[in-house]
Amino acid sequence: MNQDANANANANANANANANANAEQKDITQKGVVGLQNMGNTCYCNTTLQLLRACSEWSLYCITNDFSAVKPDTDPNKRILLAYQDILKTLWSAYKPAYVRPMGFISEVQKAVRGTVYETFGLPMQHDSHEYLVYLLDHFHEALKTETVFIAKEIAGDERTQMRLLAENGWNKYLSKNKSEVVRLFFGMMRKTIHCTNCKNNTYQWEIFNSIKVPCDGVTFQDWIRHEVNEQSEIEGYQCDNCKGRHTAKKSSHIWKLPENLFITIHRFHYNGHKNMTHCPYNGTKISFKEFFAEESDDPMRDMEYELQGVSDHHGSHMGGHYTAQFKHPISKEWWWFDDEQAQKLDQPRFSSSNYIFFLRKANPVRV
Repeated sequence: MNQDANANANANANANANANANAEQKDITQKGVVGLQNMGNTCYCNTTLQLLRACSEWSLYCITNDFSAVKPDTDPNKRILLAYQDILKTLWSAYKPAYVRPMGFISEVQKAVRGTVYETFGLPMQHDSHEYLVYLLDHFHEALKTETVFIAKEIAGDERTQMRLLAENGWNKYLSKNKSEVVRLFFGMMRKTIHCTNCKNNTYQWEIFNSIKVPCDGVTFQDWIRHEVNEQSEIEGYQCDNCKGRHTAKKSSHIWKLPENLFITIHRFHYNGHKNMTHCPYNGTKISFKEFFAEESDDPMRDMEYELQGVSDHHGSHMGGHYTAQFKHPISKEWWWFDDEQAQKLDQPRFSSSNYIFFLRKANPVRV
């Protein structure tokens, strides 16, 4: 981060935190209960930063690591990461009712997106928090990634063993070019299967993801997940490499590998711009993804339950709206609602037609 942006972020954060600086004792349960000032149509940024902060492992990694040796100082990915680290340290060192001005972080993003396909993120207008989340994860990853030599394992053994080796090769091939803490914490892998109805041959594709996007379709939240993860469709005129003909094929998908920290985005916004206002049927209970895994997968996460830690909410219609965040404090385990600078305690998380992104993680979080 450049010195001006760094000084600006620290000066404003420290000024806002002074309200509690002279208190003889501070309530540890209020530590980190800190909002973010809206700098002009930046609620999408604020809700995304609060959602990422719900991941204790990621916060701890960013707060405790020295990124000075990561990439050249002129690399925009490094500058975004350093600006994020700075704002994260400030958020976790302050206490309610302080709030932070994220101008230094926003400024670095504005510089990084100039002349790129993400240039609109530099304009003072409302944006999609899911797209912004994916953007930040990708650029944090780009700042941290390292490469290793990929050595494919020989595919041998029974059918189940062969499938696992295929998957391992697919994952390790990706890691050979993309190893980072972001991938370790947030990325998973899906197996796509294309079944030729003529020769019965199966072709497999391995897809890496950092978010699962589910449709508003079904009675329960498990139904919503099922319609995306176990997606089944037909492909007319599929060119089969095995029988060399064009036939109908069936396409299906299953989870092969899940990260310990999982983002689930509800598909509320359609290509025509309209927003699906269906009430979310989730009630906050722990979620098992076991039924969505490929049968052959031995990923340890298939037997884990995931619990809700954070929510990004979009209020309003496709014509306009406002983002807020819900956040489970890693120390007190209390739920808080953040509306930009404001923080309000909740008895429990709120589930409604405004829910947009859920952050879930397996049990036993790391404390910040």
